[in-house]
Amino acid sequence: MMRLRMLFMLLLGFGVASPLNAQQKSVHFTQKQLYGSGKSLQLQKSNEEIIPLKKVKSDLSSSVFGYLPYWEYPTARYNLRYDLLTHIALFDFSVDSLGNISNPPYWPWTDVINKAHQNGLKVILSATNFESSQMHQLLFSDSAKQLLYENLKTKVELYNLDGVNIDFEEFYSSERGDVLNNFMKEITASLHAAIPDCEVSFAGPSVNWSGWKLAGLADACDYIFIMGYAFAGSWSDVTGSNAPLLGGAYNITNTVASTYGSVVRSNPKKLILGVPYYGNKWKTRSANPHTEVVDYALTTRFRDDVTCAAQYGMMWESSEKTPWYRWNVDDTTWYQVWFDDDSSLGLKYSLAQAYNLKGIGMWALGYDGTRPELWNEIEKRFKISAVEEIMPQPESFSLSQNFPNPFNNSTTVRYTIPENLNGVPVSLKVYSVLGELIDEPVHRFQPPGMYEVHISFPQERSSSGVYYYQLQAGSFLRTKKMLYLK
Repeated sequence: MMRLRMLFMLLLGFGVASPLNAQQKSVHFTQKQLYGSGKSLQLQKSNEEIIPLKKVKSDLSSSVFGYLPYWEYPTARYNLRYDLLTHIALFDFSVDSLGNISNPPYWPWTDVINKAHQNGLKVILSATNFESSQMHQLLFSDSAKQLLYENLKTKVELYNLDGVNIDFEEFYSSERGDVLNNFMKEITASLHAAIPDCEVSFAGPSVNWSGWKLAGLADACDYIFIMGYAFAGSWSDVTGSNAPLLGGAYNITNTVASTYGSVVRSNPKKLILGVPYYGNKWKTRSANPHTEVVDYALTTRFRDDVTCAAQYGMMWESSEKTPWYRWNVDDTTWYQVWFDDDSSLGLKYSLAQAYNLKGIGMWALGYDGTRPELWNEIEKRFKISAVEEIMPQPESFSLSQNFPNPFNNSTTVRYTIPENLNGVPVSLKVYSVLGELIDEPVHRFQPPGMYEVHISFPQERSSSGVYYYQLQAGSFLRTKKMLYLK
């Protein structure tokens, strides 16, 4: 058995842990099992009425879609940055084989729904099922499907919700194609007919092992949330990134460019790239990266990992663009944790921007606790007032010298796009002196105007010295030096 597993690893590419396959339960399901039903815990119920959405957020350049699990709700609701989200998916409303829907613990989450609506956020019902046999029965029962459609409609209307996300996983491979796509078409048509503004989305896989017809799935609903994680986990033979940007045969770049390539080419606004706010912990016999696993420990949370990494020493896997850390019990017993931080997530956000996707999202809200880093990265990348301050229209292209220069931690760059252009694809990249891409704070179409961009350097990962920033706007290309001093 071990030889077969190692052969599979070689086929995947050296040093990359095997992604989630058809036999592995998803992290959405395993964490739900881990935290239990939550029904033994009680919160004081609100007497407030649930208000409808009165406006739609317009100060973010892309959608930011976060799953809020019920086990995080009691505390996470106080730490959410409503100004940096466009969608909150309430996880989870369990669906059975007959089309019945169960509410999550602590329901209704009146405070979250009302605050979201007051801030222009859409609140999404996350409908879940993770059992193959139950989904099979549901998919082939007209009465069960009809009851489900009616139940979804009733809950959306009753609680003033703004959409439905279908998080059904573990389909039989024969049912992942046309059967599923027709099911999603029916849900979408049913909800749109009853509630025209209701959004219908699907939680899609990061790897198409077999059976998925993803272009058809995108056509069957309003958009797909790509679960861009679980490339490593309890099934892995070697340690590795939970969401590698690059490296091996399976990575996030491949997921977007190849697995969902047909959707990207035809309608990229049908896709949201989901990223992990959780990591994986393994017991190993070696301190080396991508070493053989002795045992799997558990999933971790960013809020804990960032503290532990500071204690044990943050490492950076350059091929996968992912942080990790390690510590030892004795000479033969080590532990490794691989997770994502603001730097690695920022690179994935750049990928989503480069392919002009609808936006990004995360599993899961609350896993960052009260830490500000991940919110700050979203603000830097997607908040219009923070990313770009549009000034009067200029007459020609220009790229200013950054200021201050030299700088420590952060610096500012200004550039202009002339008024004789209706808009061009703009890319602002930062390179090391060796030509390694460090960051890409801008990658989008922009109208004429003067822009100001703030660039931050992670001190624990950047060395003092000369760096280059390069602006490409249509046919305009200009590069300048800047000096970073710790």
